Amino acid sequence: MSALLEDIKTFANRILAPPGRAKHTAIYEPEEEGDLVTFEAPEEYEEIERYWVDEPYAFICILLHREKRDYVYHVVEPKLNKFEKALLEQLFMELGDVISLKGVEDIDRLTDARKTELLREQVDRLISEYSTLRPRSFEKIFYYIKRDFIEFGQVSAIMRDSHIEDLWCNGVGIPVFVHHVAYSNVITNIIFHTDEELNAYVMRVAQNSGRHLSKATPILDTVMRDGSRINITYGSEVSPKGSSFSIRRQKKVPITPLDLIAWRTFTSEMMAYFWLCMENGKNILFCGGTASGKTSSLNAICMFIPMDIRIVTLEDTREIQLPHQNWIPTVTRDGIGANEVGAVDLNDLLKAALRQRPEYLLVGEVRSKEAQILFQAMNAGHATCSTFHAGTPREVINRFTNPPINVPLAMFTALNIISMQSSSYVNGVQRRRTSVVTEVTSNSDRVDLKEVFVWKPITDEFEKKESHILEQIKARHGWSTEQLKKNLQLKQLLLDKMLEHGIRDYNDVVSWLDAFRKNPDKVISLLTSGQPNQKDQK
Repeated sequence: MSALLEDIKTFANRILAPPGRAKHTAIYEPEEEGDLVTFEAPEEYEEIERYWVDEPYAFICILLHREKRDYVYHVVEPKLNKFEKALLEQLFMELGDVISLKGVEDIDRLTDARKTELLREQVDRLISEYSTLRPRSFEKIFYYIKRDFIEFGQVSAIMRDSHIEDLWCNGVGIPVFVHHVAYSNVITNIIFHTDEELNAYVMRVAQNSGRHLSKATPILDTVMRDGSRINITYGSEVSPKGSSFSIRRQKKVPITPLDLIAWRTFTSEMMAYFWLCMENGKNILFCGGTASGKTSSLNAICMFIPMDIRIVTLEDTREIQLPHQNWIPTVTRDGIGANEVGAVDLNDLLKAALRQRPEYLLVGEVRSKEAQILFQAMNAGHATCSTFHAGTPREVINRFTNPPINVPLAMFTALNIISMQSSSYVNGVQRRRTSVVTEVTSNSDRVDLKEVFVWKPITDEFEKKESHILEQIKARHGWSTEQLKKNLQLKQLLLDKMLEHGIRDYNDVVSWLDAFRKNPDKVISLLTSGQPNQKDQK
């Protein structure tokens, strides 16, 4: 062991060698040196599937216990031998200046790919002086350096998995849990073993997001570098099991209306209805419980807003992503000190937004007093969409029109549509569905609700009913019933044909929707004639 430590010390002394030396670390060849990661499931488990999340460094194995029938989400990363572990620990202590990438003025503006490239160059130069280090060992060591300094540390592999929607660390010594789109809530093999390890992790996340975390302010809501939302509790004062965190993953590519149709959250007929409503400035609330798909539905349906419309979005944490150029995204800001000096809340953002002449106001989530200003905006003619936590349309009305929100009943009728989102079981599998779409009408001194689309859980089908909103739109445009019907049918046909041709990529969907607005007959002709060519849109 002393010889090993001596080797590490010798290497550490060479870390800050002058730049400009030639690279000597050979290229890793899997055929010659073997795979970086291998895994064989224990006898008591059946391997259901495995897939790469960071090839060739990390993959995921979904295991099923043969007796208990419980799933396990097993992260497989490179295993280090004693020498590699000791060398990695020494590098973590000595590479501070290298990791900070001296000579780069604004590291935060670099892409992760560029950071990785610069880091690899530096580490390669340093390790190349240690002639006994094989390329396979270099790659394993570099994986952990990159993972912990550029990516998301111990949960990096999970954060790379597009199948994961949420992940939760409930305390020290407790396995991290994830919500997998195919397997629901699953235990993982990732564990933070000590208070020091977990505290250091959440502190680093807070610092990287530019926020403050301490025993005085032990609760933090913030956004990670990739846009994912994280809630942190620090220490054991508010969380007896130790620090904890909950991450809501941000989709790298926004969900489109075509995705929601393919997943049967909505039907193409329902999407055509929402499309026409968005074009005509109707006010919509997407409501439901936690993780029911409220914001995803809001974001997708807002793609139907015409591209030249002026939009202002207001959020606590940045989630809404739009293709529109005439769009101002705004976010709240915490204040400084005990008096919260300089704080900017949704109420402040709403007041400022109304001075910017928006045609559409999109509010990430309405919770309290800002609802009154939101409904004032609706009554002043600003089209508005938002999300709200509630279980039923009637509960939405009751919560808005009673303390502590207290929106006057007369103002509430400016809301046109309530879309209830739910996370339900379909054939034993958890799926997101739009349980009911309800239109809001006023009748003397009360608010009435009229169902337009209702989900039937037994058949997993949607029942359509009459719509008074569509009648309003028909009257506004002076359309006949046939003209209204044709407008909706064309929109539905477009969505069906796009899905039929596999057009679900975000940029492609944006392009086809925009082309349809400009020349609907030509686009429909292209999509019904066979294999559509995007170049022919123009």
